[in-house]
Amino acid sequence: MQIKKAVLLSFLSFAFMASASAAELKYSNLEIYTKMCKKCHGANGEGNPQKKGPALNDLTAHELEISLYDLKNGGMNQSSGTDHDVMEHNMKKIIEKGMDYKPKAMAEFIFVAFNPEAKYFEIDNKKKKYTISEIYTKMCAKCHGANGEGNPQKKGPALNDLTAHELEISLYDLKNAGMNQSSGTDHDVMEHNMKKIIEKGMDYDSKEMAKYIEDNFYKK
Repeated sequence: MQIKKAVLLSFLSFAFMASASAAELKYSNLEIYTKMCKKCHGANGEGNPQKKGPALNDLTAHELEISLYDLKNGGMNQSSGTDHDVMEHNMKKIIEKGMDYKPKAMAEFIFVAFNPEAKYFEIDNKKKKYTISEIYTKMCAKCHGANGEGNPQKKGPALNDLTAHELEISLYDLKNAGMNQSSGTDHDVMEHNMKKIIEKGMDYDSKEMAKYIEDNFYKK
């Protein structure tokens, strides 16, 4: 009986120590990047062609955040493929090692640490006033095209074949969490992007943005 009790106490002690140890695994973004990302993406985010690791030092904080968010959610906005499958596997390993991170915080760390343009960037820019043109260029052009022509690689549909009225309805719906949309991968990603646009102080009037897109890009 004494032996069983001693074994049980020993087991409970080990389990408690293991649990406490796991709970204490707190890593900074720098530590996570150094331990888990540097080998493939480079010490300064310059990339590593031998490991098929793309450069990260030429991306904005927003672009990095979208990519990291997408990666942590199983590549919702990515086409399947060897390289991306490897990254998904690596992501699981990072989490298993207790090195989970928040996409926004990691994105800002990588951007500020490695992007040469970071010195001109202010993370908290909510007080800045942006024009509709600036918002489209900064937040929409990458996926929908500089002239609203769309971007198939980013699954961004064309906007230059829609009227202001059609655009306004879509934008209003998007800003109101897709009330008139069926749920789906692409729309969920767009809702996430919309939240980020607002968080960055780039909220806009749906009617005004729709008119801007039609005036500048609509194929009449």
